[in-house]
Formats: sequence, structure tokens, C-alpha cells
Amino acid sequence: MSWLNWNDLLAPSNPYSAVFFGIILTLVVACSIWYETKQKRILFIAIVTGGLTTVIGVGLLTMIGFY
Repeated sequence: MSWLNWNDLLAPSNPYSAVFFGIILTLVVACSIWYETKQKRILFIAIVTGGLTTVIGVGLLTMIGFY
């Protein structure tokens, strides 16, 4: 995992680390949502929404030259 640096948690330095930490954060939030609601449909919606937000956000930042 040479693309992952110790400070990428605060400010990702490449798109791969941004997606990696975005998916981890999505899973943590989705698990907390599931813990509160106990509904698999809501869990699925949270995972899909978080994943799409992460991928689209990284794509847009890559398009404008942030990474």
C-alpha cells in the first residue's frame, strides 16, 4: 500500500486514499445507522449513498486537478 501515507486521514494526497478513507467512513456511518434502526434497507441506502458520494466527489476533484 505505497499509495497510502500516514497523513492521508486528514488530507488525502491521491484519489486512491480518498476513496479508501471515504469507504471506511461510509461503513462506520452505515453501521451506526443500522445499530439505531435495525433495518437492512436503510443500511443499504446509507452504503450506496455514501459510496456514490465518495466516488463522485473524488471524480470531480480529479477532473478539476486537485489530485
